[in-house]
Amino acid sequence: MRIPMRRSRRKVLARGRRLRFSAVTLAVLAWACADTSQAQLITEFGVPTVGSGPLGIASGPDGNIWFTENTGNKIGRITPAGVITEFPLPVPNSSLQYITAGPDGNVWFAEGRGAIGRITPTGVITEFPTPINGPSGITAGPDGNIWFVERNFRIGRITTAGVVSDFPIPTAGNQAIRIGAGADGNLWFTEAGGDKVGRITTAGVMTEFPIPTVGADALGITAGPDGNMWFIEKAGNIGRITPAGAITEFPARSGEAITLGPYGQLWFVEDDGKIGRMTTAGVVIDYPIPGGSNSSPVDITTGPDGNIWFTELNGNKIGRLTPPCSDNGLTLCLNNFRFRVSATFVTANSTESGPAVRLGEDGAGAGQAVKLTDDSGYFWFFTAGNVELIVKALNGCSFNGSYWVFAAGLTNVGVTITVTDTLTNTVKTYLSPLNTAFQPIQDTSAFAACP
Repeated sequence: MRIPMRRSRRKVLARGRRLRFSAVTLAVLAWACADTSQAQLITEFGVPTVGSGPLGIASGPDGNIWFTENTGNKIGRITPAGVITEFPLPVPNSSLQYITAGPDGNVWFAEGRGAIGRITPTGVITEFPTPINGPSGITAGPDGNIWFVERNFRIGRITTAGVVSDFPIPTAGNQAIRIGAGADGNLWFTEAGGDKVGRITTAGVMTEFPIPTVGADALGITAGPDGNMWFIEKAGNIGRITPAGAITEFPARSGEAITLGPYGQLWFVEDDGKIGRMTTAGVVIDYPIPGGSNSSPVDITTGPDGNIWFTELNGNKIGRLTPPCSDNGLTLCLNNFRFRVSATFVTANSTESGPAVRLGEDGAGAGQAVKLTDDSGYFWFFTAGNVELIVKALNGCSFNGSYWVFAAGLTNVGVTITVTDTLTNTVKTYLSPLNTAFQPIQDTSAFAACP
């Protein structure tokens, strides 16, 4: 929706116990806490003002997330913990649009009525009129200024002192929608109606590049992890444009906004009520929003807390998505970060075994994870140079419609491997009994949720 305006095993065990209580026990506690925090991927926070129409959202310089309320005529601030504070605008019916962190420690926003606003971290608002109504997309530029798009087919620039300049778009009648700063020192913007991506230098020189798809309706745009710019289309593609202007499109989803986020991937809002992420190779994974399409997700940003934050226009909420897996030293995130793998072990000194093992007791602990490739990694239990367990999660969907789990062990301690599909919350547990040589695991029907 576009808003208008391994020697003896016994010897190794003895040495391992000494190491574990000096280095591993604390890590075990950290693992337990981290696993709990992953229990709920998406959390929603209701905006206090009813029907406020949260629209733009951006990470602020103060460690909080800031958003605009299109119909509520307020600027909202939400802490990483979810505490919301609202700041009313001095002028009514400002038609608040998008928002960005500025180079001056403040937050800047666009008012469709014809102004650019600035709000300090404490909530002091200053407004600067623009010559023509219609500011919308907005971003901080590499030149220390704020750049924005205008509904009158222009790109605007405002200094932190409030001096405004604007530059006409070469193609008459082409409406710019969103704008972002590129790694090449230029500003890049989308032209929805004209199916083009534009580039403007800080001196105001523009170049336009046609999008291959007719009716692409490109909207959000962001700098990617690869030095290119990435944009999302209402037509259902995500596009990549190089600094030289070469465009490649990847079939994805219809949506309005896109940002660079966790895993070095592109995260975006989807019109059907989901948050998506895509690798630079075009592999897409979706996360449903509790409210579904009725939530109307519109904008998205990566917060200072490492989470994904987004606005729900109709849901009147701010959403937070916690990345489902983190390579934290005790967890492997495999196959495009989809599968979360952990391992625990018990020795002859432990009175516990299996999934209920009490981590941290004498003779029990958590395996230390080391990632090797996107789909494989290993665990050590006692010393970093003593590999105990190797695990791989493979995409076998094209063979039998399942993801596969393979594991091999170089140990006879008791081992429990836990593999979680973070998309479906399906959990598979593999046990190897104490004092038994680890038998290879070749589970080619582990997870049937493809792709």
